[in-house]
Amino acid sequence: MERISQMWHHYFGNKRKKLQFLLYLFGIIISSLGLALLIISAAGVAPGDSVAVGLSERFDIKVGYFLIVGFIILVLVNSWIEKKRPRFESLFPILLRGGTLNLWLYQVLGNIRMDVLWAQWSVFTIGVILLGLGIGMYLRAPFPHIPVDHFMMIVNERTNQSKRFVRILFEAALALLGLFLGGWDVVGIGTVITAIFLGPIIQYFYNITEFVEKLSE
Repeated sequence: MERISQMWHHYFGNKRKKLQFLLYLFGIIISSLGLALLIISAAGVAPGDSVAVGLSERFDIKVGYFLIVGFIILVLVNSWIEKKRPRFESLFPILLRGGTLNLWLYQVLGNIRMDVLWAQWSVFTIGVILLGLGIGMYLRAPFPHIPVDHFMMIVNERTNQSKRFVRILFEAALALLGLFLGGWDVVGIGTVITAIFLGPIIQYFYNITEFVEKLSE
C-alpha cells in the first residue's frame, strides 16, 4: 500500500500533476482520432500502423485489437533484448490507444470512406496533424509511453546505427508487410508522406507543448 501511495503522490500529488495527466490522456486520444482519419481517407497510413490495419483488412477484426497485441509483443521483445523486466506500466497507454482507436473508427466515424479526392486528402491532412499533435503532447508527460520508440532506442544502441537509419529500415519493413496484408488502401502515397513529414510534425508540437512537462516542476 505504501508503494501505491508513493506512486499516487508522484503522479497525482497536486492539481498541476492531475492536469498534466489529463493532457497526457488527451494526447493519446487525439492521436487515435488522427490515425482513424488516416485509415478512413484510404490514402495510406503511417508505416508503423500499416501492419495492424492490413491484418484488420484481411481478418475482419478491429484495428485497435491488433495494435494492442502488437504493442504487447513489443513490450516483451524489448524486455528480452534488454534482459530486464517487461515494462507492464506501458499496458495503460497501449490499451487506451487501441480502445479509443476502435471507438473513433467503428462507433463515432462508422467506417466512412472518402469517394471524392479533395475530401480524401483533406481528411488525410487533418489526420496527420492530429496524430502529430497527440503524440507530441503525450510524449511531454512523465507517464508510460507506447513501446515503439523504446524499441527504436534499444535497436539503435545494440547496432550502433543512427536513429534515422534504424527508423527508416524498421518502418520500410512494416510498410512492405502492411502492403502485402492490406494492399494499396493501407500503404499508398499517404504512407510516404507520413514517413517524411510525421516526424517533423511531432517535433513541432513537442516543442510548443513544453508547458505540459513543466506542470510537474
